[in-house]
Amino acid sequence: MRALATLTCLLFATLTLGQAAEPTAPNAVRLTKYILGVADLDRTYAFYHALGLDLENAAALNKPNPLPDMLLKLVDVPSGTKFRNMMLKIPNAPFALEVTEFSNMDLRPAKPRVQDPGASLLTLAVGDVDAALATAKKAGGEVVTAGGSPVAGVGRAGRVVILRDPDGYYVELAQPRGIPLSDGKVIGAAFGSLVVPDSEKAAAFYRDRFAFAVKTHAWTSDYNAAFGTSGNQVRSAEVTIPGANLSLGFFEFKGVNPKPYTPRIPDPGAPAIGLEVRDIDAAIAAVKAAGGSSITQGGIAKLGAGKVGFVRDPSGILVELAQP
Repeated sequence: MRALATLTCLLFATLTLGQAAEPTAPNAVRLTKYILGVADLDRTYAFYHALGLDLENAAALNKPNPLPDMLLKLVDVPSGTKFRNMMLKIPNAPFALEVTEFSNMDLRPAKPRVQDPGASLLTLAVGDVDAALATAKKAGGEVVTAGGSPVAGVGRAGRVVILRDPDGYYVELAQPRGIPLSDGKVIGAAFGSLVVPDSEKAAAFYRDRFAFAVKTHAWTSDYNAAFGTSGNQVRSAEVTIPGANLSLGFFEFKGVNPKPYTPRIPDPGAPAIGLEVRDIDAAIAAVKAAGGSSITQGGIAKLGAGKVGFVRDPSGILVELAQP
């Protein structure tokens, strides 16, 4: 399981380290949030809350409400669309988990296989992987790891297991080596990893257009047990804003006939990432120049004193750009 370090090495730095105060990238500032679009916010909350994630700055879930015109344009959905979201606080993680639910519009749920571009993986550190797995299964999780049980990890990742949450998102539960056994609740997280057609090209885009640092890894078959696949190889890369400790990962599969998925922002099964930038206009221009696209009508929406805009990067990844 040597290559499983790509999944887990990102995690354990975040257990004790946060974002650096003064990143050196010329435009990118920080990775702010990992976003999951779901069909039923209550069901998703029950799943992640069972693992120990609590609402951030809220006592209860909101009711769906019609989106105002400005937000309709931000996410490019029809008039009358209803929306609600929640922010989940992950212990010891320097980013938020935002979960969104759109309704009163035509939705196209996506449940890609783990090897399909468009799939994603969130790594959660837990104190007891067996207890966490039992909890996740009771809450609607579906195990994909071969044999249905945790497998050996590497380094500080003692044992890991990968499952699908109720909306089909892939979640890795990782028990760090050397940490005393606890109750199985989440104790940290690594930022999302996304499956793309070409991991090196995906990383090169963020290096060339946003000055991220890049680390690439050779093809390997070591992921088969964890991902519940066989006869495939995986190549991976990770990108980090210079001066920061939070990395975004990319995975590329071969030998298992990948099928790309490009869900829209409101579709259940659509992951996205949040990226704070100094100049959102320059960021959107960089995405479009590299072959990506702008989704927000008019490019940006003004929210208070800041600006926000959704784009799809050249690999098909949905990105919420924000300029405070």
